[in-house]
Amino acid sequence: MITALLADDEAHALSLLELLLHQTGEVKVIGRCGNGIDAIAQIARLKPDVAFLDIEMPGMNGLEVAERLGSSACDTQVVFVTAYDRYAVSAFENDALDYLLKPLEVDRLNRTVGRVKRAVARKKSEAPEQADAGKVAADKPPAELQVQLLGEIQVSVEGRGRLKWRTSKEKELFAYLAVHYGSRIHRDVLLDELWPDEHYQKAKVYLHTCVSYLRRDFRQLGMEDAVIYEDEKYSLAPQLERSDYREFVDAAAGLLQPGGSNAEQLERTVNLYSGRLFRSEDYQWADDEIRHTEAAIEAQLLRLTQLYEEQRDYGRMIAAGRRLLQHSPYNEEAYRILMKAYAGSGKHDEVYRVYEEMERRLDELQIQASDMTVSLYEGLRVRKRG
Repeated sequence: MITALLADDEAHALSLLELLLHQTGEVKVIGRCGNGIDAIAQIARLKPDVAFLDIEMPGMNGLEVAERLGSSACDTQVVFVTAYDRYAVSAFENDALDYLLKPLEVDRLNRTVGRVKRAVARKKSEAPEQADAGKVAADKPPAELQVQLLGEIQVSVEGRGRLKWRTSKEKELFAYLAVHYGSRIHRDVLLDELWPDEHYQKAKVYLHTCVSYLRRDFRQLGMEDAVIYEDEKYSLAPQLERSDYREFVDAAAGLLQPGGSNAEQLERTVNLYSGRLFRSEDYQWADDEIRHTEAAIEAQLLRLTQLYEEQRDYGRMIAAGRRLLQHSPYNEEAYRILMKAYAGSGKHDEVYRVYEEMERRLDELQIQASDMTVSLYEGLRVRKRG
Protein backbone atom coordinates (compact mmCIF):
# COMPACT_ATOMS: atom_id res chain seq x y z
CA MET A 1 0.00 0.00 0.00
CA ILE A 2 1.16 3.53 -0.80
CA THR A 3 1.95 5.81 2.14
CA ALA A 4 0.95 9.46 1.83
CA LEU A 5 1.27 12.81 3.55
CA LEU A 6 -1.35 15.51 3.01
CA ALA A 7 -0.69 19.25 3.31
CA ASP A 8 -3.45 21.88 3.06
CA ASP A 9 -4.30 24.90 5.20
CA GLU A 10 -8.03 24.08 4.95
CA ALA A 11 -9.01 21.36 7.44
CA HIS A 12 -12.11 20.27 5.54
CA ALA A 13 -10.06 19.88 2.34
CA LEU A 14 -7.63 17.62 4.22
CA SER A 15 -10.44 15.49 5.59
CA LEU A 16 -12.12 15.12 2.19
CA LEU A 17 -8.88 14.14 0.47
CA GLU A 18 -8.05 11.62 3.20
CA LEU A 19 -11.52 10.08 2.88
CA LEU A 20 -11.29 9.77 -0.90
CA LEU A 21 -7.81 8.27 -0.72
CA HIS A 22 -8.97 5.76 1.89
CA GLN A 23 -11.83 4.72 -0.40
CA THR A 24 -9.38 3.77 -3.16
CA GLY A 25 -8.03 0.99 -0.94
CA GLU A 26 -4.54 1.78 -2.25
CA VAL A 27 -3.33 4.61 0.00
CA LYS A 28 -2.54 4.87 3.70
CA VAL A 29 -2.36 8.44 5.02
CA ILE A 30 0.45 8.59 7.59
CA GLY A 31 0.59 12.35 8.12
CA ARG A 32 -1.41 15.58 7.81
CA CYS A 33 -0.38 19.20 8.20
CA GLY A 34 -1.64 22.68 7.45
CA ASN A 35 1.45 24.48 6.17
CA GLY A 36 4.57 23.95 4.10
CA ILE A 37 7.09 24.12 6.94
CA ASP A 38 5.39 21.29 8.82
CA ALA A 39 5.15 19.36 5.55
CA ILE A 40 8.92 19.50 5.09
CA ALA A 41 9.51 18.28 8.64
CA GLN A 42 6.99 15.44 8.42
CA ILE A 43 8.22 14.28 5.01
CA ALA A 44 11.77 14.11 6.37
CA ARG A 45 10.60 12.12 9.41
CA LEU A 46 7.93 9.86 7.89
CA LYS A 47 9.38 9.41 4.38
CA PRO A 48 6.02 8.86 2.65
CA ASP A 49 5.81 7.50 -0.89
CA VAL A 50 3.82 10.55 -1.99
CA ALA A 51 2.96 14.02 -0.70
CA PHE A 52 -0.29 15.69 -1.76
CA LEU A 53 0.50 19.41 -1.53
CA ASP A 54 -1.90 22.32 -1.79
CA ILE A 55 -0.43 25.08 -3.94
CA GLU A 56 -1.68 28.04 -1.90
CA MET A 57 -0.65 27.58 1.72
CA PRO A 58 0.46 30.45 3.98
CA GLY A 59 4.16 30.90 4.58
CA MET A 60 5.78 28.22 2.45
CA ASN A 61 3.44 27.19 -0.37
CA GLY A 62 3.30 23.85 -2.14
CA LEU A 63 5.64 24.95 -4.91
CA GLU A 64 8.29 25.89 -2.37
CA VAL A 65 7.88 22.59 -0.55
CA ALA A 66 8.47 20.78 -3.85
CA GLU A 67 11.49 23.03 -4.39
CA ARG A 68 12.96 21.94 -1.05
CA LEU A 69 12.31 18.29 -1.82
CA GLY A 70 13.98 18.68 -5.20
CA SER A 71 17.08 20.06 -3.48
CA SER A 72 17.35 17.05 -1.17
CA ALA A 73 17.88 13.34 -1.65
CA CYS A 74 14.17 12.71 -1.17
CA ASP A 75 12.31 9.90 -2.95
CA THR A 76 8.85 11.22 -2.07
CA GLN A 77 6.68 11.82 -5.14
CA VAL A 78 4.73 15.09 -5.29
CA VAL A 79 1.12 15.60 -6.37
CA PHE A 80 -0.19 19.16 -6.36
CA VAL A 81 -3.76 19.85 -5.25
CA THR A 82 -4.93 23.23 -6.48
CA ALA A 83 -7.86 25.42 -7.44
CA TYR A 84 -5.83 26.91 -10.33
CA ASP A 85 -7.25 26.48 -13.82
CA ARG A 86 -5.75 23.96 -16.22
CA TYR A 87 -3.73 26.57 -18.07
CA ALA A 88 -1.91 27.63 -14.90
CA VAL A 89 -1.48 24.05 -13.75
CA SER A 90 0.52 23.18 -16.87
CA ALA A 91 3.40 25.13 -15.33
CA PHE A 92 3.34 22.94 -12.21
CA GLU A 93 3.56 19.60 -13.95
CA ASN A 94 7.31 19.90 -14.25
CA ASP A 95 7.74 19.91 -10.46
CA ALA A 96 5.31 17.12 -9.67
CA LEU A 97 4.30 13.64 -10.71
CA ASP A 98 0.70 14.80 -11.15
CA TYR A 99 -1.85 17.40 -10.08
CA LEU A 100 -5.46 17.40 -8.89
CA LEU A 101 -7.93 20.21 -9.41
CA LYS A 102 -10.39 21.30 -6.76
CA PRO A 103 -13.17 20.30 -6.44
CA LEU A 104 -11.75 16.78 -6.47
CA GLU A 105 -13.12 14.21 -8.92
CA VAL A 106 -13.04 10.54 -7.93
CA ASP A 107 -12.11 9.25 -11.40
CA ARG A 108 -9.27 11.75 -11.70
CA LEU A 109 -8.02 10.86 -8.21
CA ASN A 110 -8.03 7.15 -9.10
CA ARG A 111 -5.89 7.84 -12.18
CA THR A 112 -3.47 9.84 -10.04
CA VAL A 113 -3.22 7.01 -7.49
CA GLY A 114 -2.47 4.57 -10.31
CA ARG A 115 0.22 6.87 -11.58
CA VAL A 116 1.76 7.14 -8.12
CA LYS A 117 1.73 3.34 -7.72
CA ARG A 118 3.61 2.88 -11.00
CA ALA A 119 6.14 5.56 -10.09
CA VAL A 120 6.79 4.06 -6.64
CA ALA A 121 7.15 0.55 -8.08
CA ARG A 122 9.51 1.82 -10.76
CA LYS A 123 11.57 3.66 -8.16
CA LYS A 124 11.93 0.53 -6.03
CA SER A 125 12.89 -1.66 -8.99
CA GLU A 126 15.50 0.86 -10.12
CA ALA A 127 17.10 1.18 -6.68
CA PRO A 128 19.39 -1.92 -6.94
CA GLU A 129 20.44 -0.96 -10.47
CA GLN A 130 21.20 2.59 -9.38
CA ALA A 131 23.24 1.30 -6.44
CA ASP A 132 25.30 -0.90 -8.77
CA ALA A 133 25.67 1.96 -11.23
CA GLY A 134 26.82 4.19 -8.40
CA LYS A 135 29.55 1.73 -7.46
CA VAL A 136 30.74 1.58 -11.07
CA ALA A 137 30.60 5.36 -11.42
CA ALA A 138 32.65 5.78 -8.26
CA ASP A 139 35.49 3.91 -9.96
CA LYS A 140 35.38 6.17 -13.03
CA PRO A 141 36.63 9.74 -13.32
CA PRO A 142 33.75 12.26 -13.46
CA ALA A 143 32.61 13.28 -16.94
CA GLU A 144 34.04 16.60 -18.04
CA LEU A 145 31.50 19.41 -17.73
CA GLN A 146 31.95 22.54 -19.83
CA VAL A 147 30.05 25.75 -19.14
CA GLN A 148 30.45 28.51 -21.73
CA LEU A 149 29.15 32.01 -21.04
CA LEU A 150 31.53 34.02 -23.23
CA GLY A 151 29.99 34.14 -26.69
CA GLU A 152 27.01 31.78 -26.80
CA ILE A 153 25.61 30.22 -23.61
CA GLN A 154 26.33 26.51 -23.83
CA VAL A 155 26.60 23.61 -21.40
CA SER A 156 27.94 20.23 -22.45
CA VAL A 157 29.04 17.02 -20.76
CA GLU A 158 31.65 14.76 -22.26
CA GLY A 159 29.97 11.74 -23.82
CA ARG A 160 26.44 13.06 -23.21
CA GLY A 161 26.19 16.00 -25.57
CA ARG A 162 24.97 19.54 -25.14
CA LEU A 163 22.12 20.72 -22.96
CA LYS A 164 19.09 21.92 -24.93
CA TRP A 165 17.22 24.75 -23.26
CA ARG A 166 13.45 24.29 -23.00
CA THR A 167 12.72 28.00 -22.71
CA SER A 168 14.62 31.28 -22.97
CA LYS A 169 13.88 31.99 -19.30
CA GLU A 170 15.39 28.69 -18.22
CA LYS A 171 18.57 29.70 -20.03
CA GLU A 172 18.46 33.20 -18.52
CA LEU A 173 18.04 31.84 -15.00
CA PHE A 174 21.04 29.57 -15.51
CA ALA A 175 23.06 32.49 -16.90
CA TYR A 176 22.19 34.68 -13.92
CA LEU A 177 23.18 32.06 -11.36
CA ALA A 178 26.33 31.13 -13.30
CA VAL A 179 27.64 34.67 -13.64
CA HIS A 180 27.01 35.28 -9.92
CA TYR A 181 29.08 32.25 -8.96
CA GLY A 182 29.92 31.95 -5.29
CA SER A 183 26.74 33.81 -4.31
CA ARG A 184 23.40 32.58 -3.04
CA ILE A 185 20.72 34.68 -4.72
CA HIS A 186 17.52 35.43 -2.84
CA ARG A 187 14.32 34.41 -4.57
CA ASP A 188 12.95 37.97 -4.62
CA VAL A 189 16.10 39.28 -6.32
CA LEU A 190 15.61 36.73 -9.09
CA LEU A 191 11.97 37.71 -9.44
CA ASP A 192 12.86 41.41 -9.72
CA GLU A 193 15.67 40.83 -12.21
CA LEU A 194 14.12 38.20 -14.47
CA TRP A 195 10.38 38.92 -14.22
CA PRO A 196 10.21 42.63 -13.28
CA ASP A 197 6.82 43.24 -14.93
CA GLU A 198 5.01 40.16 -13.63
CA HIS A 199 2.75 39.91 -10.59
CA TYR A 200 4.67 38.49 -7.64
CA GLN A 201 2.74 35.22 -7.34
CA LYS A 202 2.84 34.57 -11.08
CA ALA A 203 6.57 35.33 -11.18
CA LYS A 204 7.12 32.79 -8.39
CA VAL A 205 5.37 30.15 -10.49
CA TYR A 206 7.63 30.97 -13.45
CA LEU A 207 10.73 30.78 -11.26
CA HIS A 208 9.77 27.40 -9.80
CA THR A 209 9.06 26.09 -13.29
CA CYS A 210 12.45 27.21 -14.61
CA VAL A 211 14.23 25.68 -11.62
CA SER A 212 12.40 22.44 -12.29
CA TYR A 213 13.43 22.57 -15.95
CA LEU A 214 17.07 23.06 -14.98
CA ARG A 215 17.07 20.19 -12.52
CA ARG A 216 15.37 17.87 -14.97
CA ASP A 217 17.59 18.82 -17.92
CA PHE A 218 20.82 18.44 -15.96
CA ARG A 219 19.58 15.14 -14.58
CA GLN A 220 19.41 13.92 -18.18
CA LEU A 221 23.08 14.84 -18.48
CA GLY A 222 23.83 12.66 -15.47
CA MET A 223 23.96 15.43 -12.88
CA GLU A 224 21.75 15.52 -9.80
CA ASP A 225 20.96 18.62 -7.73
CA ALA A 226 22.03 21.18 -10.34
CA VAL A 227 20.23 23.97 -8.47
CA ILE A 228 20.61 24.33 -4.70
CA TYR A 229 17.81 25.95 -2.69
CA GLU A 230 18.20 26.95 0.94
CA ASP A 231 16.74 29.75 3.07
CA GLU A 232 14.85 31.13 0.05
CA LYS A 233 18.15 31.48 -1.83
CA TYR A 234 19.36 29.80 -4.99
CA SER A 235 22.76 28.83 -6.31
CA LEU A 236 24.23 26.40 -8.81
CA ALA A 237 25.98 23.22 -7.77
CA PRO A 238 29.73 23.87 -7.33
CA GLN A 239 30.71 21.98 -10.49
CA LEU A 240 28.40 24.24 -12.53
CA GLU A 241 30.09 27.37 -11.20
CA ARG A 242 33.25 26.56 -13.16
CA SER A 243 32.87 28.37 -16.48
CA ASP A 244 34.99 30.08 -19.13
CA TYR A 245 33.76 33.40 -17.72
CA ARG A 246 34.97 32.58 -14.22
CA GLU A 247 38.29 31.32 -15.56
CA PHE A 248 38.76 34.56 -17.50
CA VAL A 249 37.78 36.77 -14.55
CA ASP A 250 40.10 34.89 -12.18
CA ALA A 251 42.98 35.05 -14.67
CA ALA A 252 42.42 38.78 -15.23
CA ALA A 253 42.50 39.36 -11.48
CA GLY A 254 45.78 37.46 -11.29
CA LEU A 255 47.32 39.87 -13.78
CA LEU A 256 46.87 42.66 -11.25
CA GLN A 257 49.23 40.93 -8.82
CA PRO A 258 52.92 41.97 -8.75
CA GLY A 259 54.75 40.40 -11.68
CA GLY A 260 51.50 39.07 -13.09
CA SER A 261 51.46 40.84 -16.44
CA ASN A 262 54.24 39.24 -18.48
CA ALA A 263 53.52 38.46 -22.12
CA GLU A 264 52.97 34.74 -21.58
CA GLN A 265 50.37 35.27 -18.85
CA LEU A 266 48.64 37.99 -20.85
CA GLU A 267 48.47 35.76 -23.93
CA ARG A 268 47.01 32.92 -21.90
CA THR A 269 44.34 35.18 -20.40
CA VAL A 270 43.48 36.84 -23.72
CA ASN A 271 43.04 33.43 -25.33
CA LEU A 272 40.45 32.52 -22.71
CA TYR A 273 38.18 35.22 -24.11
CA SER A 274 36.00 33.74 -26.86
CA GLY A 275 33.44 36.53 -27.27
CA ARG A 276 31.24 39.04 -25.50
CA LEU A 277 29.51 37.75 -22.39
CA PHE A 278 26.03 36.46 -23.39
CA ARG A 279 26.68 37.66 -26.94
CA SER A 280 23.30 36.78 -28.47
CA GLU A 281 21.21 37.79 -25.47
CA ASP A 282 19.83 41.09 -24.24
CA TYR A 283 20.08 40.70 -20.48
CA GLN A 284 19.82 44.17 -18.97
CA TRP A 285 20.79 42.85 -15.55
CA ALA A 286 24.16 41.79 -17.04
CA ASP A 287 25.20 45.26 -18.27
CA ASP A 288 27.78 45.78 -15.51
CA GLU A 289 29.35 42.33 -15.96
CA ILE A 290 29.53 42.85 -19.73
CA ARG A 291 31.17 46.26 -19.34
CA HIS A 292 33.72 44.96 -16.84
CA THR A 293 34.57 41.98 -19.04
CA GLU A 294 34.96 44.12 -22.16
CA ALA A 295 37.11 46.63 -20.27
CA ALA A 296 39.29 43.79 -18.96
CA ILE A 297 39.96 42.24 -22.38
CA GLU A 298 40.70 45.64 -23.93
CA ALA A 299 43.12 46.54 -21.12
CA GLN A 300 44.91 43.21 -21.51
CA LEU A 301 45.21 43.54 -25.29
CA LEU A 302 46.51 47.08 -24.88
CA ARG A 303 49.13 45.95 -22.36
CA LEU A 304 50.06 43.06 -24.64
CA THR A 305 50.70 45.39 -27.60
CA GLN A 306 52.92 47.53 -25.37
CA LEU A 307 55.00 44.50 -24.40
CA TYR A 308 55.29 43.42 -28.05
CA GLU A 309 56.40 46.94 -28.97
CA GLU A 310 59.11 46.83 -26.30
CA GLN A 311 60.25 43.49 -27.76
CA ARG A 312 59.94 44.85 -31.33
CA ASP A 313 57.74 41.88 -32.14
CA TYR A 314 55.70 43.78 -34.71
CA GLY A 315 53.89 40.76 -36.13
CA ARG A 316 52.29 39.92 -32.80
CA MET A 317 51.77 43.59 -32.10
CA ILE A 318 49.71 43.86 -35.30
CA ALA A 319 47.66 40.77 -34.43
CA ALA A 320 46.91 42.07 -30.93
CA GLY A 321 46.09 45.52 -32.28
CA ARG A 322 43.65 44.07 -34.81
CA ARG A 323 41.97 42.05 -32.08
CA LEU A 324 41.72 45.18 -29.96
CA LEU A 325 39.93 46.91 -32.84
CA GLN A 326 37.41 44.07 -33.01
CA HIS A 327 36.40 44.87 -29.44
CA SER A 328 36.61 48.63 -29.77
CA PRO A 329 36.39 49.79 -33.43
CA TYR A 330 36.41 53.50 -32.48
CA ASN A 331 39.42 53.28 -30.17
CA GLU A 332 42.07 55.70 -31.47
CA GLU A 333 44.72 54.06 -29.31
CA ALA A 334 44.23 50.82 -31.27
CA TYR A 335 44.78 52.65 -34.57
CA ARG A 336 47.92 54.32 -33.22
CA ILE A 337 49.21 50.91 -32.15
CA LEU A 338 48.64 49.48 -35.62
CA MET A 339 50.27 52.44 -37.36
CA LYS A 340 53.39 52.10 -35.19
CA ALA A 341 53.48 48.33 -35.69
CA TYR A 342 53.20 48.55 -39.48
CA ALA A 343 55.81 51.32 -39.59
CA GLY A 344 58.15 49.26 -37.41
CA SER A 345 57.80 46.29 -39.77
CA GLY A 346 58.44 48.49 -42.83
CA LYS A 347 54.88 48.27 -44.19
CA HIS A 348 54.35 51.98 -44.71
CA ASP A 349 51.46 51.57 -47.15
CA GLU A 350 49.55 49.81 -44.37
CA VAL A 351 50.10 52.84 -42.12
CA TYR A 352 48.15 54.94 -44.62
CA ARG A 353 45.38 52.31 -44.91
CA VAL A 354 45.00 52.13 -41.12
CA TYR A 355 44.72 55.91 -40.91
CA GLU A 356 42.06 55.93 -43.63
CA GLU A 357 40.17 53.15 -41.86
CA MET A 358 40.24 55.19 -38.67
CA GLU A 359 38.95 58.32 -40.42
CA ARG A 360 36.00 56.39 -41.86
CA ARG A 361 35.14 55.04 -38.44
CA LEU A 362 35.37 58.42 -36.73
CA ASP A 363 33.26 60.00 -39.50
CA GLU A 364 30.46 57.68 -38.43
CA LEU A 365 30.56 59.45 -35.06
CA GLN A 366 31.06 62.85 -36.71
CA ILE A 367 34.31 63.44 -34.87
CA GLN A 368 37.89 64.01 -35.98
CA ALA A 369 41.11 62.34 -34.94
CA SER A 370 42.89 63.77 -31.91
CA ASP A 371 46.02 65.90 -32.25
CA MET A 372 48.05 63.02 -30.81
CA THR A 373 46.93 60.65 -33.57
CA VAL A 374 47.40 63.20 -36.35
CA SER A 375 50.87 64.07 -35.02
CA LEU A 376 51.87 60.39 -34.92
CA TYR A 377 50.67 59.84 -38.48
CA GLU A 378 52.48 62.90 -39.80
CA GLY A 379 55.66 61.84 -37.99
CA LEU A 380 55.51 58.37 -39.55
CA ARG A 381 55.02 59.90 -43.00
CA VAL A 382 58.03 62.15 -42.52
CA ARG A 383 60.08 59.16 -41.37
CA LYS A 384 59.06 57.27 -44.50
CA ARG A 385 60.16 60.12 -46.79
CA GLY A 386 63.39 60.41 -44.85
